[in-house]
Amino acid sequence: MTSTNDLAKIRAEREKLFSETVYVQRLTRTSDEAGGSSEVWATVATVSGNLVQSGGNERVIADRIGAVLTYTASLPYDTDVRQGDQLQINGRQYKIETELDRSEKTALRVICVEVL
Repeated sequence: MTSTNDLAKIRAEREKLFSETVYVQRLTRTSDEAGGSSEVWATVATVSGNLVQSGGNERVIADRIGAVLTYTASLPYDTDVRQGDQLQINGRQYKIETELDRSEKTALRVICVEVL
């Protein structure tokens, strides 16, 4: 079992390797002046992280089967992300599909797909 102090050191060293700026975005509703609302993607956190292509699969897209690439994003272990949030990295949007579970988190890893 890793001590709390050792785990903090491992997390700090891991975060030194993160080379990308990641904007965590969440769909939010804002009221309009006509009594309705609109939805916008709002940045709820800005962190450092990494993104790597991790696989692919086929999905139905516009009534056709198409290839969808999946990516694994590594973020600081305590980043607040939710399924359905988006990550913006280098001007591209990625929808979070799922979080990978780990027993002792040195980083948060999520599986995502690019939003086209």
